Amino acid sequence: MEWFVDFTALMGVPASVGQIYGLLYLSGRPLPFDNFGERLGISKGSASQGLRFLRDLGAVRVINHPGDRREFYEAEISPTRLVAGFLNEKVQPRLKASDERLARLKKTLKEVDAVDPMLAERVERLHVWSQRARQFLPVVAGLVKIRT
Repeated sequence: MEWFVDFTALMGVPASVGQIYGLLYLSGRPLPFDNFGERLGISKGSASQGLRFLRDLGAVRVINHPGDRREFYEAEISPTRLVAGFLNEKVQPRLKASDERLARLKKTLKEVDAVDPMLAERVERLHVWSQRARQFLPVVAGLVKIRT
């Protein structure tokens, strides 16, 4: 379980998300919502937010059992889907927002009469980093597919 908590911490995600995913991954079977708070010692709110976060990433899916009105959750264990979900849901939107901010900044710099050349060079460097990050993402996704 600690491995999952440590891994999610690298991404700046709350420990409870790592605990939830770890519990699902290690249980090997779908679990109902009420299991998370009891077994992990987290609040219903933390469990709900964590499960929503993991669902948005595609790291967990909802399973319905006939005759049981509760929702059960199951871990997605394919690294390809996990990485693709993270890239699509978290990284891509941030890169897009970053690109938009950089474009506004470059436009503002062009409108200013006396721009510090070092500042202009640093903004251009940020733009290059952003472009490289966009080129790097498909490579990461491809590496995950090769290794699964």
